Amino acid sequence: MNIRTHGYAVAAGIAAFLVVFVVVSELLLPYIEFSVFVGIPAGIVAGVLTAVTVLLFSRETDRTRRPLAVALGTFGVTFLGILVVAIGGFQAGVTISIGIATLLGFLAGVLAAVRSWRTVASSRDGSHR
Repeated sequence: MNIRTHGYAVAAGIAAFLVVFVVVSELLLPYIEFSVFVGIPAGIVAGVLTAVTVLLFSRETDRTRRPLAVALGTFGVTFLGILVVAIGGFQAGVTISIGIATLLGFLAGVLAAVRSWRTVASSRDGSHR
C-alpha cells in the first residue's frame, strides 16, 4: 500500500461520514430533538467501514472488489474537492453544496469503477487496450 491508497481511504471515509451524518440528522430531525447525536455515530461507523473497505479491496485483483475500492476512493476525493470549491469558492449553501458534491462524486466513482473493471478484465484476458 502506498500513500495514494491511504489518501483515497481517508477521503472516502470522510466523505461517507459527512454524507451519512447529514442524511441521518436531517431525516430524524422531526422525530428526535437532538438528531445530531444519532447522526454522528452513524457517520463514524459508515466512514470507518468505507475507509477499511478501500484499504482492503484496493490490493485485490478480483473483478468486483478492486473496482469497488476505486469507486469509493474516487467518490471521496471528488466529493471533498467539489464540496470545498462549492462552499468556499462559490459560497453556495451547505445543502446545495452537499447535493452537488454527492452527484458529481457518484458520477466520478461510477466512471472510475467502469474503467478499473475494464482494466482488470483486460489484464486477465491478456489483451491490452
